[in-house]
Amino acid sequence: MKKLLLVVSLFFWGSTFSQQDVYPCHTDEKTSEYIESLSAIEKAQYFQQKANYEAEIQQFIADNPQLATNSNKRGVISYTIPVVFHIIHEGGEENISDQQVKDAVEFMNLDFQLSNTDSDNTVSAFKPLRADVEIEFKLAKLDPTGNCTSGITRTFSTSTSTGNTWSQLNAVIAAQGNWPGDKYLNIFVAKNIGGAAGFTTYPNTTNMGSGIFVLASYCGGTGIASPTTKHTLSHEAGHWLNLPHTWGNSNNPGDPANCDTDDGVADTPNTVGWSVCNLSGISCDTELDNVQNFMEYSYCSTMFTLGQKARMHAALNNPAGGRDKIWKSANLAATGVNLPETLCEVEFDADIKEVCAGTTITFEDLTYNAATGWDWEFPGGSPATSTQQNPEITYNTPGKYQVKLTATDGTNSQTETKTNYITVLPEAHAIPYVEGFEDVTNLSNTQFWSVENPDNNAKWETTTLASYSGNKSVRLANFGQLAGNVDAFVSTPIDLSSITDETRVDLTFKLSYRKRASINNEKLVIHISNNCGEIFTARKTFSGTSLGTTVSTSSWTPSSQDDWVTATVTNITSAYWVEDFRVKFVFESDGGNNIYIDDINIHQRNTPSNIEEEDSALGGLNVYPNPAGEYANIDFSVNHPKDIQISIVDMLGQVVQSEVVAANTGQNAVSLDVQNIKAGMYLVKVKSGQREQVKRLIIQ
Repeated sequence: MKKLLLVVSLFFWGSTFSQQDVYPCHTDEKTSEYIESLSAIEKAQYFQQKANYEAEIQQFIADNPQLATNSNKRGVISYTIPVVFHIIHEGGEENISDQQVKDAVEFMNLDFQLSNTDSDNTVSAFKPLRADVEIEFKLAKLDPTGNCTSGITRTFSTSTSTGNTWSQLNAVIAAQGNWPGDKYLNIFVAKNIGGAAGFTTYPNTTNMGSGIFVLASYCGGTGIASPTTKHTLSHEAGHWLNLPHTWGNSNNPGDPANCDTDDGVADTPNTVGWSVCNLSGISCDTELDNVQNFMEYSYCSTMFTLGQKARMHAALNNPAGGRDKIWKSANLAATGVNLPETLCEVEFDADIKEVCAGTTITFEDLTYNAATGWDWEFPGGSPATSTQQNPEITYNTPGKYQVKLTATDGTNSQTETKTNYITVLPEAHAIPYVEGFEDVTNLSNTQFWSVENPDNNAKWETTTLASYSGNKSVRLANFGQLAGNVDAFVSTPIDLSSITDETRVDLTFKLSYRKRASINNEKLVIHISNNCGEIFTARKTFSGTSLGTTVSTSSWTPSSQDDWVTATVTNITSAYWVEDFRVKFVFESDGGNNIYIDDINIHQRNTPSNIEEEDSALGGLNVYPNPAGEYANIDFSVNHPKDIQISIVDMLGQVVQSEVVAANTGQNAVSLDVQNIKAGMYLVKVKSGQREQVKRLIIQ
């Protein structure tokens, strides 16, 4: 038969569901999206090929009646499937451990081999139909080029948070190469996959993307996952092996119309589908529903049926999607799944690599595929050596330090050394801290700033092309860059512990930016940390029109002070008045233009009880976006430095939020957090002494 003509990229469009409303599975949505993209002729061809494929599946089942009669556990393996987990992460908890991956594989094998302990909880009516599917999943030990692998790849990419699985797939291919879908079951693990817990494709193509996408928190049942999620990959692997949901090809459990559809499996009763564990559920006729089936949404799944086993075996003996090749002996040899457990490569990681003095770091051994002994060397650390597999080391002296690990399997030994792997930051700077970049030659090699450039393209650098004052500023040459890049520069610790309730902290800086096109929606996000950078929290976001409304179709370079605005961050609250405060400037690109920053100033000042009258012009008030969601951006201008009061007032005249900002000469941009203000109509009042300007603001 011909393979189903599915274009895999269409299976990876982002979903409209939010991450908070996680659906168990989106396999049918992805299929429907693809079908809707076809022309009338292509749809007819698709459905004819689908019918032909289904006829072949049913013929295989009819020719192998023993598959539906070998009840319960046989204890044999008929098919071995090589698996690779591709973890897409930003260094957060979505970068799940090797142990969580291995546990996820173990849960899949338990489910497919009728060894899951909860199988005993199956209701008596379905116990005779429980199937040992006779399939095992094994982590690959050889990559597509024949080099050793742990069966786990790790790709640093901000796409893990976007839900755009097409970008996630491309990020993995760019970093790890192509892992063909007829050689490996590729499982992509991310923080957000578009609103679902997991999804895959039915057998159709050998493209790498024809694997499974799953949330990191639904991968297995340990680590950051939970016991209630441990069957997620078994459900998705069922789809990958051509099992529909028990109610048929839809994602609408509970719909009475599902009684008129079928899943192509003789021993699963027709059902509307269940999202709750109703063990006595009868939904379509007088027959008890198989609520505990792995292809249900009941979250009390315990079993596949014998009929489902036969259907999965049929898929593995059909050329659609290369499923008939993946388990053959030649491929098992090429992927090394049955090779002995010997030392292949030494690898390790640290839970944090940039720390303040006195911090303890946990190191994780990632050596594969077997190690029985470890000799660590930690110059500058305490202790300086260790034979533990996952030691904890404390660093007390600023500097950059290498880490060395020699691992052995009892016969072979290998060594991995990472130079400048751990950075212990210098002693915290006192405030006020003023940075004009005049003495900075290389931003990536200065004591106070570090640069993050995960995509290894244009990065934040010092420049003499433009400045607000002096001769230098920092610039990100974003013009001509692809959308989706994220670049940052980060301070070392700043001591805010002297701040009291009578004072406040302001962060101000000069900003110059132009859009390349009016549709650009780029972001400059100011993150702050109160634990030396272990966790950063976004504090202010300048995006779209709040970043800049003017369009320049050429590469932007400011030519006068009028091309700059003063940006102010005021909500550095008392939780951040610590010795190891840090600030991070993060730019998220959207194919727009260059951005410049100068004259960063972090300082304390007394909060004034009133705003004194001065001979100062106040003008150019603009409030946006309007309506506002999380942030309201306030632009205004003054003709010399002074304190300005900004208030949000409800329609009864009550002040619901008020800020005092230290405005600088020229254009000023202030971003106010309005997430805690209830929806409605408000007035924004900007006041300088007796001078006041007012704009309406809708908060939604």
